[in-house]
Amino acid sequence: MNDPSSLRIEAAHKTIAEVFSKEYAFTIPAYQRPYAWEETQVSELLTDLDEAMSPESRSDGFYFLGSIVLVKTHGKPESRVVDGQQRLTTLTILFSVIRDLTEGAVKRASRETYVKQVANEDEGIPETLRLQLRQKDQAFFEKHIQTSRATDSLPAGDGLSGAKARIVENAATIRSRLETMGEEKRSELLRFLLQNCYLVVVEVPTQTAARRIFTVLNARGMDLSATDILKADLLERAGETKEAGLSQRWEDIEIALERDKFSDLFTHIRMIFEREKPRAALETAFPKQVPIFKDDPSAFVDNVLEPYADAFMLSMNDQELRQRFGVETADRVRSLERLDNKDWLPPLLLCMRQSNEGKRKNVEDVVFELERLAYYLFMIRADVNARIQRYAEVLDLLEPLPSPRPRAGHKERSSGLTLTKDEAFEFFDALDGDVYRLSRVVKPILLRLEQASNDGSANYDYPTISVEHVCPQTLKEGSQWAKWFADPEDHSWWIHSIANLVLLNFRKNSAAANFDFDRKKNEYFASGDTSAFTLTNEVREYKTWTTSDLEERRKILLERLADDWELEDELSAWWEAE
Repeated sequence: MNDPSSLRIEAAHKTIAEVFSKEYAFTIPAYQRPYAWEETQVSELLTDLDEAMSPESRSDGFYFLGSIVLVKTHGKPESRVVDGQQRLTTLTILFSVIRDLTEGAVKRASRETYVKQVANEDEGIPETLRLQLRQKDQAFFEKHIQTSRATDSLPAGDGLSGAKARIVENAATIRSRLETMGEEKRSELLRFLLQNCYLVVVEVPTQTAARRIFTVLNARGMDLSATDILKADLLERAGETKEAGLSQRWEDIEIALERDKFSDLFTHIRMIFEREKPRAALETAFPKQVPIFKDDPSAFVDNVLEPYADAFMLSMNDQELRQRFGVETADRVRSLERLDNKDWLPPLLLCMRQSNEGKRKNVEDVVFELERLAYYLFMIRADVNARIQRYAEVLDLLEPLPSPRPRAGHKERSSGLTLTKDEAFEFFDALDGDVYRLSRVVKPILLRLEQASNDGSANYDYPTISVEHVCPQTLKEGSQWAKWFADPEDHSWWIHSIANLVLLNFRKNSAAANFDFDRKKNEYFASGDTSAFTLTNEVREYKTWTTSDLEERRKILLERLADDWELEDELSAWWEAE
């Protein structure tokens, strides 16, 4: 049975002198983020302390530094920091700079005790640093900050990044401010900091309790993500012997993908395992939907996280995609990225992982069909429920679940990656409609047409790409346009169709919208002798732009897309049905 005294949670306000004493030996758990305070926050802290010290201060001579949350057994100094890393690290830098600027050797040694616990054999106290950062950063922190006289010669910031860069920048900022004070003012600052500044220290007895508090703090506004919570959960399950190694591997992936995409990766993994629309928060549901996460943390990193991270990085590496699967496949992946949703990514990641493991040889075929399906769902404006159900069925085709479970509201199975005749007809109806007023649709579909109109390398990197109407939206009375589109119904039918739209690699000029056709195509649509876009250059070849020209253009573009997506027979049937 647990000793009741070991289960208590304590909270008390303490001076900084009490916090940086033999009562506490702080360590930063591997699941915590790196040190991230920037120069602005450090400067604000120094300014606040200076103002709080002044006789005119309204703080009554005290300053509250906030709270810290620790995993700590009552009566023992070992303290794992759940919340408060940024403040404790910054205070350690501040103590180190004050120590190194101290003029007398005896006083300097005395001030060293706020950075390092002095050994005391009589009391059984070993020499130890008062704060240990994460394993990845600690050696650097000790060498350049905690070691006596280290801040006298800080390393150059060039080439440093992340926590190391923040540590050096903030140490330099603090040293610059404190050097201007003089010895007496620095001593006054130290006394005020130790005796008149307070932290609320919350001590919890177990990792489980800490993780719960960690989660609550996240819900109450701490800048933590679902993956931070999952990392804490995983490392707790793994145990202390595996914590450092798994944390390093986790962080390497997070750095490689960057934070937002790393979070997206967990959403995609969840879909690959669950194959349902999410109905709970990621940090809550992920351990249930991905059982290996809770059953075997090491196997999760080995067999799930790292392989899917590799697949994700492959999907974003255009050069490697071209080398392994060819230009067309790489361009189709880039085409997918233009869509306004990422629901197609789980099937792509599964396909890429299977390829990396030598389990799939037809990646080109899968990407071809996946891109066609994604554009079909995109053009008909399928809602999220329809998209997720369809992509879940694609996942089933790529890799059936070992124990499939009935899906809520699941209807008769679709054709997976293949488009049925009815779906192809629905696709052409959407392509043939008003695409311009669907703001999220028009540019991706025109760029996809551009891709189908040349050698397949339509990956334009212009700062601006805009969409322009050939025949203007408003017809000026007596103009060439008004004569060509005398029937308002004709004008309304054609104005927002793909046939009447072109791409420009600059911002639109509203004054040019009503230029007559010759002037518009030669002055506005081209820079010099040509436009950056095949579609626009093709329009410039027309002598007139009447409804007959638009009908011809419509037919060319729809046939071009049908050919590129291997829907020629379906288009012929659609023409006949029309």
